[in-house]
Amino acid sequence: MAIDELLFDEIQKEPVLRIYFWDKAYTTIGYFQKNDCTAVRRMTGGLLVNHKDDLSYGFCATAEKWPYIYNQQDTYKLIHTAIKKALSSINIESSFAEVKQSADKNMLCVQTLYSDDLMYDGKKIAGSCMRRRGKKILVQGSLHLDLEEGSKEKFSRCFCENMAELLNTGLNDKNISSEEISKASSLAETKYLTREWNYKF
Repeated sequence: MAIDELLFDEIQKEPVLRIYFWDKAYTTIGYFQKNDCTAVRRMTGGLLVNHKDDLSYGFCATAEKWPYIYNQQDTYKLIHTAIKKALSSINIESSFAEVKQSADKNMLCVQTLYSDDLMYDGKKIAGSCMRRRGKKILVQGSLHLDLEEGSKEKFSRCFCENMAELLNTGLNDKNISSEEISKASSLAETKYLTREWNYKF
């Protein structure tokens, strides 16, 4: 969560898509949620998400590169379409959720459906949440499928390629630098690991 915030704060011209995995079970909650468990509060909205075998992502962009910054529906639709295409590359054919009325909100994100969420085998497998600040956007999301290593790599590459095509830009693979890790660790200590942040509501 701290790395995503750091990338969001420092984004300049080029968009950033970070894909990451979890080393064990964790729980995150949306910014405005009441914390009734041991969970880390995201800076984005949305509901409670249990993480373990899922693939997660953070996408940061400016209004210059992402003209849909003030259109939440288009933002989710376009990103989830990129995910849907990437899933097809590993022979997983997902579909958009069919929501006939306003979503009946549950405490759990995977049990609450919105029209642009992705479904597979009768279950919600992908959803996203967002935060705007000025002319910048951060979108965080997770793919709730336990993929094999080869499928993870192929999906991740295809997802990146689909987003690059959507943004009409090239791909530039980059690891998080030691300086960024240090800054994110400091932010985690002073914010994301504190009771003041995680139990603020």
